[in-house]
Amino acid sequence: MSAPLRRTLRLFGARVVVEADDARVPAAASAALARYGWTGDVTTGLRVQARTLPGSAESAWPRTSTIRTGPRVRFNCGRSWFEADPDAGAAELWLGEEVLAEPDAVRLALEGAVWSLLVGGGLVHPVHAGLVTGHGRGVLLRGASGAGKSTTTYACVRRGLRMVSDDFVYGAALGPPDVLWGYPWRMFLVPDAAARFPELVGIEVVAHPGSDRWKVPVEPAPARRRRSARVDAIVFLDAGPELRLEQLTTDDATARFWASALPSARQDIPEPFLRRLLARPSYVLSRGTDPDATAGVVDQLLRDLAATS
Repeated sequence: MSAPLRRTLRLFGARVVVEADDARVPAAASAALARYGWTGDVTTGLRVQARTLPGSAESAWPRTSTIRTGPRVRFNCGRSWFEADPDAGAAELWLGEEVLAEPDAVRLALEGAVWSLLVGGGLVHPVHAGLVTGHGRGVLLRGASGAGKSTTTYACVRRGLRMVSDDFVYGAALGPPDVLWGYPWRMFLVPDAAARFPELVGIEVVAHPGSDRWKVPVEPAPARRRRSARVDAIVFLDAGPELRLEQLTTDDATARFWASALPSARQDIPEPFLRRLLARPSYVLSRGTDPDATAGVVDQLLRDLAATS
């Protein structure tokens, strides 16, 4: 057997060593996780070992499942799987050629293993939200799956604002939740949402593990990307047909946050972290029927925040 391939990352207070017997795994680490480029004070060592399954099988991608037992996470995609044990600081991946042939599947499996260790180990707190910036300020876009986070984020980007993430952001547990990190290099829209923007019509859909199975990939221009940003306000997206922005009390914001939370959120987000996050102004935005108009409201809020700070 050839010598293992290795990639070392420094992420959110951890030194993460990725070791594999196939070059596509460390390549995925370089293409995705290494882009964060933030080291922090390294206090923890984590290890991810990826191995290739012999033989071949029909690809199950993008059909996936995840099982959580306490901090441990088990991910399955056909015969391929990973198991992450944050208490041991280690994850094991077994990937068949049918998964290794899908770059998005390799990236998802590797990122899932690493994030499971970081989140389960208490180094990072995930927030299911988009984050856009402009005029020197940042607004978190919160909502349940299907609330319009990606659509609104893309409308903001095409308006000239910058994107940190359209779906998930992460806060380092060692500091306050003032600055959150995301993945601005790529976003996904469901076909119906993409069809609302003329420049996205005709882009080929790709397999995606979400409930829709197929999504339109969008890569924002480099000038429209930011890896992290300070959060100055939180906007809860509502599907109301009339475009309207209203400020919330802290109690209302807390109730809306948990009402739109994924089942794992209470396990992953400590109450002190959430209280500090929701200490900033919060709003509910009924997004109406025109995503460009919705982006205009977000843009104006960012201008107002800049003017009053």
